[in-house]
Parts: sequence; C-alpha cells; structure tokens
Amino acid sequence: MMKNVRKNSLVLTSLSLLLSLTLSAQDQATITIDADKPGNSVAPTLHGIFFEEISHGGEGGLYAELIQNRGFEESRLPPATTLQNGFIVPERTPHFSLPNNRASDWKMRWELTSQWPAWSLRAGEGADINLALTQENPLNSATPNSLQVTIDKLDPGGKNDLLNEGFWGINTVKGDSYNLSFYTHTDNYTGPLTVTLQSADGKILATHVFKTIVGKTWKKYSCSLLATQGDPGAKFVMNFGSTGKVWLDFVSLFPAKTFKNRPNGLRADLAQYLADLKPAFVRWPGGCFVEGINIESAPNWHRSIGPIEKRVGTYSPWGYWSSDGFGYHEYLQFCEDIHADALYVFNAGVSCDFRSGTYIPDEKVDSIIYDILDGIEYAIGPATSKWGKVRAQNGHPAPFPLKYVEIGNEQSGPRFARRYNWFFAAIKKKYPQIQIMASQGIGDVNRRTLDSMKSVDLADEHAYKAANWSMRNYDHFDNYKRGNWSMYVGEYATNSGVGKGNMNAALSDAVYIMAMERNGDLVKMSSYAPLFVNVNDVDWPVNLINFDASKSFARISYYTIKLFNDNRPDQNLTTTTQFPAVTVKKPLYSGSVGLATWDTESEFKDIQVLQDGKVVYSSDFINRPSEWKGVRGEWKVKDSAFAQTAMGAQRFAWLQGKSFDTYTLKLKARKTSNATNAFIIPFAVKDDNTMLRAHIGSNVNNNSVFESVINGTNVSDLTNQKRMPAKIETGRWYDVTLEVGYDKVDCYLDGKLLMSYTEPQKFFSIAGRDQKTGDIIVKVVNATASPYKADIELKGAVKPAPMADLVTLAADSPQVENSFSEPTKYVPVHTGITGVKNSFEQVFQPYSISVLRIKDIAHKQVVAK
Repeated sequence: MMKNVRKNSLVLTSLSLLLSLTLSAQDQATITIDADKPGNSVAPTLHGIFFEEISHGGEGGLYAELIQNRGFEESRLPPATTLQNGFIVPERTPHFSLPNNRASDWKMRWELTSQWPAWSLRAGEGADINLALTQENPLNSATPNSLQVTIDKLDPGGKNDLLNEGFWGINTVKGDSYNLSFYTHTDNYTGPLTVTLQSADGKILATHVFKTIVGKTWKKYSCSLLATQGDPGAKFVMNFGSTGKVWLDFVSLFPAKTFKNRPNGLRADLAQYLADLKPAFVRWPGGCFVEGINIESAPNWHRSIGPIEKRVGTYSPWGYWSSDGFGYHEYLQFCEDIHADALYVFNAGVSCDFRSGTYIPDEKVDSIIYDILDGIEYAIGPATSKWGKVRAQNGHPAPFPLKYVEIGNEQSGPRFARRYNWFFAAIKKKYPQIQIMASQGIGDVNRRTLDSMKSVDLADEHAYKAANWSMRNYDHFDNYKRGNWSMYVGEYATNSGVGKGNMNAALSDAVYIMAMERNGDLVKMSSYAPLFVNVNDVDWPVNLINFDASKSFARISYYTIKLFNDNRPDQNLTTTTQFPAVTVKKPLYSGSVGLATWDTESEFKDIQVLQDGKVVYSSDFINRPSEWKGVRGEWKVKDSAFAQTAMGAQRFAWLQGKSFDTYTLKLKARKTSNATNAFIIPFAVKDDNTMLRAHIGSNVNNNSVFESVINGTNVSDLTNQKRMPAKIETGRWYDVTLEVGYDKVDCYLDGKLLMSYTEPQKFFSIAGRDQKTGDIIVKVVNATASPYKADIELKGAVKPAPMADLVTLAADSPQVENSFSEPTKYVPVHTGITGVKNSFEQVFQPYSISVLRIKDIAHKQVVAK
C-alpha cells in the first residue's frame, strides 16, 4: 500500500451530495439475459482478504494481546536509523529506483517521548518509586530491554502502582477471564505483588495476589483474572507491596476467549468478520509492511516463529512496532482455521520505494531466495524436511495451505523485473505448484514491468479510486490486452470522495467488483484494502472494518463484498442493459458560480453568465464587490479584478444569492504568482463548502480535471486527469468559458475545448449461473436517487420458478455510513418476490445493490436426466 495519506490528510466525501437524479426517462431499463450464451467463467478464488499491519490493525487489533509494549522494546529505534531533530533518518545508501545511485532524503517523524510507551507510574506523595529501562541481565538476547522498578519507599495509602493503558484501553467484560503472564526477578523485594484490572476511576474489576515473587533469576508467573465488573477502557495495574527492586519483562494479557480459543490467539469479533467473508485466500503481511522503511527493518518470517518472548518484532512503516506475536505460523494457522489458502508476500531485498528505497545488492540476492525457499518449506514441506520438522515441533506436523507467494510489494520497472525473474525461476524449480504474484507497482498493470518478466502467473494491480470512477471506467478490464498471465487485484477500494466509507463507496465498489466478475477470463483474485483500522490511529481515509478496544463495525462495502461472494456464479451469462431515449431533461448542475485557487495567487475579472444568449449576470467589482463572499483566502479588489493574494489550499469566493441552471460562464483569469498551480472555476455552488469545479492547472500545472468539493476541503476527481496542452503562464490573462448543459459541462481555454464532463451512467447489471444449483444470479447496482423499474427478459432454455430471492443493500442517501452506534444499519435484506416469468418487471430501490436469485427449473430437469 502506497503511503499517500496520513493522519491529517483530507477525508474525501461524495459527489452525490451535489446531484439529484433528474433524467426521468432513465428511471427505466431493460435487462436481457441469454442463458444459451455463456460468457467468461468466474474464478472461485475471486474474493480474498488482505491484511497489513497498518492503523494498529493487528497489534492492538486482530492480535488479541491486551498489553501494549509488553516486552518494553517499543522505544527502540528501527535498525540502521538514527534520531535527528525528532525524525527517524535511515542510513543514506543508494535508492533502488533513483538514477545514478542517488540516496533518498526521506525521513519519518518519531512520535515517542517515553522510554516505556504505554506504561506509567502512579505513586502517592509518600512513595519513592523510580523506573528505568535496562539491558542488564536480559531475559533473552533477542529482546534485551526490561523495566527496572526501584521502590525505596511505599506510599502509606497504597498508591504504589505501575499501569499499562493497553491499546487505548483494555476491554474488560464482566464474567470473562483474562490470562496474565510475566517474567520477573527481584532484589530485596519481599512482596506481595497485586495485579488488577481497574476502571478509569480506580474501581477493581479483577484481581490476583502473588504472595511472593522473590528470586534473582528470571521466572515466569501466570494467573487468570476473572472480571467481576466490566469497563471498555480499563487499565492493567501492578501494585507493589514492599520496597526493593523488581525487574519486569514480557507482561502479557490475553482474553481467555480468542478465535477458536487458541492461545496467543486472535480477537474473536474481528477474526469472525474475516471468517464470515469466506475468503478464498489471505494475503499477508503487506503491503508496505513487507518492504519496511529501510531494508534492515523489513519483516522476516524466521523472526516471527518460535517462542513469542524471543521475537524481535518489526517496525511498521506506519509508525509503530509490531511484536510479531501474530507471526508466520499463526498466520498460516489462521488460514487453515477459516479454510482459506495462504498468499504470503516475501520481501524482494528492496525496501519501500516511497521511503528510503534501500536494498540488498544483486550479488547477495541468493541469500534472500534461499530464505524464501526455506519459508515455503516451513509451510508445506514434509515433517521430515529441515523446516517442516521445525513446523512439526511448533505443533503442526501436517502442511499448511500455502498456495501463493508474492515477490515484493508495489515495486516496478525492468530492474525489479530482472530480480523477480531470479525468484520466479528458483521457486518454480523447487515448488512448481506454487503460484507466484508479480508486483506491478501502484495503479494499473505496468507494461514496462510486465514485458520484462519472463514468466508471470498473476500480475498484481493496485486500484485506489475516487467515487464513481468504476462507473465511468466500467470497461477498464475489458481494455486489457490478454496474454499468458492472469490478474490479481491485490488492493482495491473506492477511498476518495466517500467520507470514511459511505454508501457511495459501496455502490462504486460494487460496480468495480461486477467489472472484475464480468472479466473472469482475466481477473482471478482480488482483495480490498485496508482491512482494519483502530479508530485511535487512522493512517488511511477509508477502511473496511473499524474498531476500538471494545467495539467494532464493518463498512457498507464489507457487506457488499460478502453479498457478492455469497452469490458468486460459476459462469457469466450474456447480459445487456438498455435504456429508453431521454426525452425530458432537467439540469443537474444548478447553483451559483465561484472563483478559487490552490497554492497560488490569481486574479479574475469580466465575469458574465449568459442564458439563451442573454447576459443575466455581469460582475462589477469596483461598484458591487459585496456580491462576492470570500470564504477562504485573502480576496480584494485590484483595479477592476477580484484578486486572491494568499498562498494555501482551497482558497474560495462565490457569488451569493444567485442560482443558474443551464448557462454559459465567461471570465478572464490570470496567475499572478510563480507558484506551480494555476486557477479553479467552481460551478454548481450550493454553499460555502459544496460545489463542482473546473481545475485548470492541477497536478502542479500539468493537468486539468473536473472535481467535486464537499465540506470545504474534501476533494475528489470527477474525470481522469487530462494533460494540459501547455502550462498556465504567470501574468497572462486567459479567457475561460464553461458551457454548463443539462448533464454535460465543457471547459474552454482561450476558445479551445480543454476538457468535458458528463454525468456517468449509474445503473448496471450482470448475470451468471451457479452450476451447482442452476440458479441464475442477477446483480444490479442502482446508484441513482430514484427507483429503477427494470424489465427483465430471460432468453434461451430457461424455465424460471415463479418465486425468487431478492437481497437488497440500500440506503436513503449516498452519504450514510455504518457506525459504532448503529453498526448494522445498512446490511443486506432478504425478500421473496413472486410473479417471476421469462419476462417480468422488478423495481430496484434508489442507492441500492441487489442480488436476484432465480431458480431455473429447466436446468434442474436437464441435470436430473
């Protein structure tokens, strides 16, 4: 996953807030399904899941450990880095993809200020207690830190506590048990040691007393804590009962109830979400996590197996340590538990291209290849092999379901392809049954990369798109030239223009999935990303499953994927969707007009709005400047122009008290600063924060694009970025014209057409057959604001049963989302329908995703014979 959004990034919302469906003739459609004309098969592997350690999705999330920084190792800097002025700085060695062996100047802010993150001392005024991080007499060499607690004086009131906050709280449920373990040795400490779970106000929820912990060598202690009361934000507390010194290491607390009740297991509710998706495979552990911020910090499967207290951990590129408690063995076990194949991603000896890009030189790549072969052997080798024997010793003699491996993540280009070829040849020679994924960088399949690869099983395309992109690019997969390879869409999501994951995201995702399903000859596998987000540490704007310490909910897109996977046909049927001619049109783009800039200073003048050839508005900034409201930026009248004189994003002013339907907007604009961007012309302005706009000189004055804006600063593209014929020059006046029609907008620059936008089609349908049951499965997306009446025509040898099952996932607005307070407000609803014939009508709700399962009696009769 590319690091293109961080915590303070824009959260984008949906265009649909701006528009309502007004093309009444398009409320009808005819869907024709020809059962005698089968199309592409649909792979049973189409839907999988992808897990990456991002946004504390694993550590403090899926991995059920409740103590944060259990080994006191999290204040370590990542390997081969230094701390400079609050930033982690990797060693400045050459970058894999930069020319002339240049090093990257990338650095990463170091957020920690404590030597023992998540731990704190709570001592009364009478106490004299001190904490120190030490590496003397370590529990083991892999994790050398321990916490030394020196108690010189006790508080008479008993306030002699060491606290752990967990991961933004420790969810404690009344009646549940929690398994505690820790290592300690002491000096002149006579005990006792009392451990408790406590509420925020100090109420005891669970407790246990260790009467003595005396000993100068490390010893493990454990107990079960039974919660007599509950609190979703509890803390873990150790209370010291005597003076002396106590050394602590590997303090671990797990709920007794984990997924499948496995020790060192997974949080049950989060794991169940994944099991319920019935994924064909699980891709792990990344994503950028696989690459590391530098090559030294990249994960390695060796370090993530064996005793958990000896696992070094991995520093996630998303800014925190993973304990590797959910390691390679646990991942493979989880795949087996949910009946999914494993897709393990190995580092290719190259760190993240968008970070340091450091790498292992070509002459040392063999060592990585051997490491990968060993990792595969650990998963599927016989129990008599070197690493299969280790697997057996770790409690699993039988092979794990490892079926796929991927080499690297989001690397691309001929240099990477050459390295990939070495890996491919070595893996196929020893394990010809393993399917190998070929990284293609970010975005579409990279032809320069693909053409440089000698053999490819599956090419990995990553697709993060804006709202409605899938609707205006429904033929995206149709346009790929087929070859001796298949496609895995390893990361996809509609994550721009959809809030935190609203109904509009689900509608767009549904259309995207339908396009993949329809192109089953090419697309064999897919997985949404990111999978999890702890809402206390958001690294990415849109995520599939949200959670905190005690609660969780799935976005509407989760239920969309589940609905489509539960109703995945084996084979497409030829399906056409036709619409009657539009006879009555109503304007889509009513509203006022505006002026805007982004990181530049510009002037505007001679603004006119014309309707039917007549001027209905003409600007006069000298005599009527108050007509225009400056919302963001510094706006002032300069000569006869309205000038925006401040740098910064989203500078905006608009004409108040006016609304136009179909019209022509004419104005002059010029850039007055040497900043890289140019100017923006808003239209369909509803208020200070809601509008559409023509962005001239986007992408540092290289492109033009139509955009939507919600909430003032939340932007998403309505069209693909289009290259400008020439960059906008500073100091030159340009004539800008917007022809705003009923459902189309044309933008002209100096009288030449620059770009156009037409509202995309928002009603889609496909159909296929479930070969086992004979059912015809019809999938329909209605992304409009009105019900759609569809005439469904079943052609060929079809004899439908009169009753069918209709499953509908719908909302009353494209902006709505599931939430902690209403986690399942928007989920699929089953209804039965009657009157099904070879030709029948069905109405599909506004903003809906529907699956119609039609029993085909004729198919059953053929099978019976």
